[in-house]
Formats: sequence, C-alpha cells, structure tokens
Amino acid sequence: MARSGVIYGPSGSWKSTQVKWLAHYIARKTGKATLLLSTDGGGWEPCRPEVDAGMIVAYKCDSSTVPLPVLQLISKGYWPRNVDGRAEFHPIDWGEVGGIAVEGWTSISQVIMRYLPSSGISVGGEDRTKLGGWTQDVTVKDANGQTQTMPLNFRSNTRGDFGFVQSQLYSLVTNFNCLPCEYVLYTALESKAEDDVGSTIYGPAISGKKATAQCGAWVGDLLHAQDYSTPRTVQVPDPRDETKRMDQVVHDVTVRYFYKKHPDPATGILFPAKPRVAPEKIRELEAKLPGGYFEPTTEWGLDKYLEFVDSLAVPDDSLKNWRSRIDEKLGRKTVSAK
Repeated sequence: MARSGVIYGPSGSWKSTQVKWLAHYIARKTGKATLLLSTDGGGWEPCRPEVDAGMIVAYKCDSSTVPLPVLQLISKGYWPRNVDGRAEFHPIDWGEVGGIAVEGWTSISQVIMRYLPSSGISVGGEDRTKLGGWTQDVTVKDANGQTQTMPLNFRSNTRGDFGFVQSQLYSLVTNFNCLPCEYVLYTALESKAEDDVGSTIYGPAISGKKATAQCGAWVGDLLHAQDYSTPRTVQVPDPRDETKRMDQVVHDVTVRYFYKKHPDPATGILFPAKPRVAPEKIRELEAKLPGGYFEPTTEWGLDKYLEFVDSLAVPDDSLKNWRSRIDEKLGRKTVSAK
C-alpha cells in the first residue's frame, strides 16, 4: 500500500511544481519513474524537463471523453498507451514506476460535475430532465468532411450530483492508495465554505461541502500551501515619457507548506494540516522544521520534506523482540513466523 499525501492551496502556490520534486524523490529512492495524471487546465510545464527526460510519464485526461471509466482504470493500475491514435490501457509495470501524482481533486470533481448534465445522466434518484434545460442540435463536419448532427445538452446539476461526485472521488483515492508504489501525491485548490449549520470550514476544494471536512482522513500527509505577498519597489520606464523612470510596486510571493494546523492570516480560522509520522517523532519533525512548515524553493521542495520524514521512521529498539520477551514473561511458547 502506498504512502499518500495531498497539497492544497490557492492557485499559484507551486503545487504543480511539487510533482517535479516528488519525481526526484522517487528517482533517488527507487530509481523509478513517476506517473502524472492531470485533469487540471494548467498542464505540467513546471515539470517539462522531467517529462522530457522520462522521469515523469504524463497523461492528460481529456474531459471531453468519458472521464470516469478512464479515471477508474488508472486508479486500479492501468495506464494508457497511444496505439494508432487510440488509448489502450495496459497494466502498469511497477518495476519501472515508483510513484504517482494526481492533479487534482478539485478538477476531477469539476470534470465529473460537468460531464453528468452534459451527458444527460441522472444520479441520486433525481430526474435531470425535470429541472429544465434544453438540447440543441448543431451541424458539424467530421474529419472525413462528412456532415453530421451533434446534440448538445444544456442542463444544470442536481443535488444528487454532489454526493455522487464525492463518493466517486473517495473511491478513486482509495484505489490509488492501494497501488504497490512508494507514494501517491494529490493536489487541490483550497476551499473556504460554510457547512449545513453555518460553521466555516477550510480544506481541499471538492464539489459540495461535506467532503471538504472529511477528505483529510483519506491520505497520510495533509499539507496546506499558504502564500504571502511581499511588496517591493522597482524602477521601470515611465509610459508618459520614455526618457524617464518611475517607481513601480511589484509583489514577490513566498509560499509556506504547513504540516500543522495554522490560522488564516485574515480570519484566524484554522487550516487543517497533518504529517504522517509516529507521535513520538513529532518533536523531531518540529525541531527540523520549526513553525510547522517548510518553504519550497526553486532548488527543492516536497522531496526534502519526504526524505526527512523517512529519516524519522527508524525502528524503535525498545520494541525489539517484544513478542519473545512477553512470551517469556508469561511463560508462553514463542511461535516463529514462517
């Protein structure tokens, strides 16, 4: 079973870049490549050197196709290959693959939410056609120049869609976490919403409110990316007079990845976060990374965090031969495991 974690935060907080550093961590630890499943619109440009080198094998899940069967197959250990312009799914070679990155929870839930009404699929016992909307037939030409009629559905989401999406996403995460690789990394945008009783909840953004409060339990590491803007003044050409210079305020962004709960600078409400380490190792983690966070740079990121967490997973000598010592104390015969 794979170790797992999710990084959630606002757009521009270097989440996709951490896929790059995950791949370096996997390569150093296992000598294997990392698979990247992307449903995000931003693509994988931060990881381009690793993709070109083969350290990352990337696949874009086209939301115009049927997304759920594709996502389910990949989550169960099958990877698409392009054969004569068609995607054929083959079992993943775990001798070559050591990690998986999934971008991301937010976009997957949005893809499914969009797919259900556009395909006219009703879930949750609700008849979508009774909520209004319409179907518009348009005429298009296919690749062979033949004229065809294409129906386009314009319908809204139902309440049942939210529960369906959340259960499907949970199923996907459970499948991914059971794959025989080193680590599965997910990303998500952050959500600041109210639950059914009016309480404000923070967490990864998933369609609907219920999953936001629960999804932290789906993974081991829950990391929140908090960005901070620092103003700085630079000299730039004056648009009114090119011979002159003027002051221009720009903002540099620093991102901190919190592994402990921390308050929103604006509201004081806590963002959920947690590390996946043994309780007795928490103080060592805090001594190495004080303040409950680490700051990724252009030279390192998630890789160094995971490597330090690995260093904490040293067997406890006080538990060595625990079974034989207890059997001796209680006068029982020790049975060796075969």
